[in-house]
Amino acid sequence: MDPDAGNELSEFQQAIFYEFKDLSLLSLALTHPSFHEHDKTKPTNQRLEFLGDSVLSLLLTDELYHKLPYADEGDLTQYRASLIRGESLSQLAKHLNLQKYILLSPSEKSNQGNLRESTLEDAMEALIGAIYLDGGIIKTKEFVLHWINDLWGGLAENISHHNPKGQLQEWVQENRPGAKIKYRIIKESGPDHAKHFESEISIDNKTFGKGSGKSKKEAETKAARVAIDILTDFTSKEKGSAA
Repeated sequence: MDPDAGNELSEFQQAIFYEFKDLSLLSLALTHPSFHEHDKTKPTNQRLEFLGDSVLSLLLTDELYHKLPYADEGDLTQYRASLIRGESLSQLAKHLNLQKYILLSPSEKSNQGNLRESTLEDAMEALIGAIYLDGGIIKTKEFVLHWINDLWGGLAENISHHNPKGQLQEWVQENRPGAKIKYRIIKESGPDHAKHFESEISIDNKTFGKGSGKSKKEAETKAARVAIDILTDFTSKEKGSAA
């Protein structure tokens, strides 16, 4: 192994807080397809990316299932999506300075391909796949959750940032444990190609927000945003009165 490459791998392992038993897995995870553009027989990180995508989905599904016992299937799916979307993964990659270590072709490097969101997302998934093969699912979960906590302060904070429905769920769990959140479409209008929906959100049968949009999801999201504003404002006033 090139001494400089070895030093870089050692440096990167310190950045991610994980030491590989098999360094070739880490090296492979960082190998962008363009690096071997003149020899397609040589392996790149694409297979590890495929593996890491599934591993990440599984460990986040498990964590969300246990952390959010009151969330239904639809909400859990949205929360997971907010964590594995390209933007979130590229943010996580940049937090680990992964862009500094990706192996690219000279042309890709000159075009700053290492900063491209799709490149960072793929490399992040490949890294997760590599850790899974090197250390197993428990270790992988431990480190992924550590990175998420280090960047966003935890799963809930990331969900809140990207998903108003997730933020509302977290608020209810913290402030009104056991309360039931319900979304209801109260109005649907327009022709099939241009539908318009209005949604209402209630917590234990009390209405806290309404929203409208071109899809049920958009209407519910806007209703959740209104509810968050109402509830957080109400909480702030309560704390002010208590003081």
